[in-house]
Amino acid sequence: MLTTRSPVPVVDPARLVASLSYKPGWAFKVGGPLGRFLCVFATTVDSTRVDGATRTTQHMFEMPEGVEGRDFIRWVFDRLLDCERHEAGEFFTVAGSRPFYPNHQDGSPYEHVERWETTCL
Repeated sequence: MLTTRSPVPVVDPARLVASLSYKPGWAFKVGGPLGRFLCVFATTVDSTRVDGATRTTQHMFEMPEGVEGRDFIRWVFDRLLDCERHEAGEFFTVAGSRPFYPNHQDGSPYEHVERWETTCL
């Protein structure tokens, strides 16, 4: 099966990011020092509250230099998957324990984290 790919024009990253969309409650912009960061805002139910309150989390990623077109779009998509992995780690529970809760204090909050407790399997 032969597939064709439409060309992705070279576009200013800020303009491209402004055109992105995802799930309701998620938004994108270019910001941070010198406008070098992709900012992903996720408004979700707060994983630490039981009353259904929402919160907006900002995920920031320094944009790579010299990456454009389809490669830049793929890079953005991969960062979105990092955000989803982070959010999944906050919400996933086993017997009331959160074995993959993201590390918010030390290191990258996007690294795979395992916190097995004695009460959790």
